[in-house]
Amino acid sequence: MKFLFSLLFVFSLWSPPALAGGAPLCATVFQIQAFQIQAPAEILWGSLRKDFKHHTRYTVDLKQSTAIKNQCNLGTCHLHSWMSHLERSYEQKTGQTLTLSNEYLSARHWLERSLQRLEKSSKEVDVKLGAGPLFSRESILEYGLMPEGAWKPKSDFMLNPQAKKMSDFIENILVRTQWQAEKTAEGPAREAVLEQGRNQIKDLFHQMVGEVPAQFEFHGQSWTPKEFAKAYFASFEGPMTQVAIHNDRRAKPEFSKSEQGRKLTTSIDVVENTARRMLDKGEAVYLSYDHHAEYVDAATGIMSIRAFHIPTYARPATRQMREAFDTNSGGHAVQIVGYDLDPRTGRVVKWKIRNSWGTKKGDEGYYHMYDDYFRAFAKSITVPSEALPFVPM
Repeated sequence: MKFLFSLLFVFSLWSPPALAGGAPLCATVFQIQAFQIQAPAEILWGSLRKDFKHHTRYTVDLKQSTAIKNQCNLGTCHLHSWMSHLERSYEQKTGQTLTLSNEYLSARHWLERSLQRLEKSSKEVDVKLGAGPLFSRESILEYGLMPEGAWKPKSDFMLNPQAKKMSDFIENILVRTQWQAEKTAEGPAREAVLEQGRNQIKDLFHQMVGEVPAQFEFHGQSWTPKEFAKAYFASFEGPMTQVAIHNDRRAKPEFSKSEQGRKLTTSIDVVENTARRMLDKGEAVYLSYDHHAEYVDAATGIMSIRAFHIPTYARPATRQMREAFDTNSGGHAVQIVGYDLDPRTGRVVKWKIRNSWGTKKGDEGYYHMYDDYFRAFAKSITVPSEALPFVPM
């Protein structure tokens, strides 16, 4: 009986590779008990395993000369991922570097989203800056692009405390405008209230961010943002397909089409193989995934479930379970710039991730997403449609 009790204790400490999970809002230490026996004090659930083998070598590793992007305190990872993608594509084709202005795209996007929120009758006034890859691409095609240094904002509006102040001021305008609009009958009077709100939002951006120029000088020539984007990044206008992972592994592939582009929902193996083909051609891959900080080590950039001490009974839920209970964490967009293969199996061990959180995060701005994290939390990749010949045009 004593042998059986000891055996149960050993099994209670074993933590197998898991599939998926949800992110806590703050770090909490739990006193874990199994059959009334406490876990050893030296094991802290959620801590990085000392025996986890990690290296930063990659079978394919795409280099990029432009600096790591920093979205600061704005939820504009989707824009920054595309900018990094475009900078990489330009460098690959020309051998030269061209850095794009993240201030320009962030300001345009924030202003447009604020004006769009004003038109909605919902009581929700939080301006959501996130967007899916296809919608984000359409926004860039609409706004155009600007090289870094062509325009300088009045303040560090992307960085707190200025970003937080602007967010609060915008919400105040939205609340006051919608409050007045609800009390005004449909017609010219109500439209006048909304127009006043639009003008106040535009004036706020003018005062705190500055006037975004309609034209700018670059290499001795005058450009509009759209003209510049078309001249330097014409291939970005071609059709794109978002290749999403089906939560049901046994489901058949599904095709859909919208104004923003095409979407293929398929197996994770198709997504993984497509990403590898793109990287083998020297092209970085736009990745959307659910970010779960409890499986990420900020100091090393390691992203892996099995890299952390996790009690078996608290392992992450499956994709279908998370979808049923809507427990997915915040979505994030990054660039895949490399992968490492297991020489014995030929399978991907980890993916090299180029993030948009600056160089002080992760491994000097890069992260190492291991296969278990990718297969649990990856949502989709977005690639030129021509890379998927089996997608209907």
